[in-house]
Formats: sequence, C-alpha cells, structure tokens
Amino acid sequence: MTTLGVKQVEERLGQVKCAICKSNQFGIDSRSIKDDGEWKAICKSCYYTFPVYTDMEFYLRTQPDVPYRLREISCPKCQKREFDLEFRIVMSVRESIYFLTCKSCHHRFPERSSLESFE
Repeated sequence: MTTLGVKQVEERLGQVKCAICKSNQFGIDSRSIKDDGEWKAICKSCYYTFPVYTDMEFYLRTQPDVPYRLREISCPKCQKREFDLEFRIVMSVRESIYFLTCKSCHHRFPERSSLESFE
C-alpha cells in the first residue's frame, strides 16, 4: 500500500464532484489529519466537508467483502482487474467512492462503491 500525501489526495479528489454544489475543487484541512488515517476534505466552493480514509490496510482487514468487490471492477483504460486501493471517501450517506490505481497500466480513477450506499 502506498502512502499518499495531502497534495496527492487533493489532486485525486478533483476527479469527483461535490455532493452539494457539483464543483470538483477540494482541499484537505491539515488540522483534521489523524494518526488513524481519517482526514476531512472540504469543497472550496460551498464548504461542504466529508471524511477521507487513508488507512486502507485496516479497512481491507475489517471489510472482507471489499477485495471481492474490487475483483469485479475493470480498469477503464486496460480492462485488467488488479488494483491498489489508495484511499476512499464518503461523499454523502448515499455515495462512497474508492480511489484506485491499476496495477497493470497505473491508470488512476475513482469508482463508486456499491457496498456502502445507505438508503
């Protein structure tokens, strides 16, 4: 598992849209960074905040269905099915997003999680 820095996470967050205003400009509140890998991101347009989880080793150990779900996803670039789960966000109660990097072609992309959608 790779450890990403704040700037890298902010850059990757630009691949998704805010649940409230649909902007794609986010920042990480450096005061919110905790040792357990939970950060707070904020939309620069409407100031909506949401959690960013960076400790994927712990997450994968405690969520046994996630590795099976990841095997169902194909890389949009090369169609392979092996990824590094770099971090995840919970944009809203109905939208959790994984940020993946393909192990074959190194393409980076977000993928909506169907496992954490609450209705």
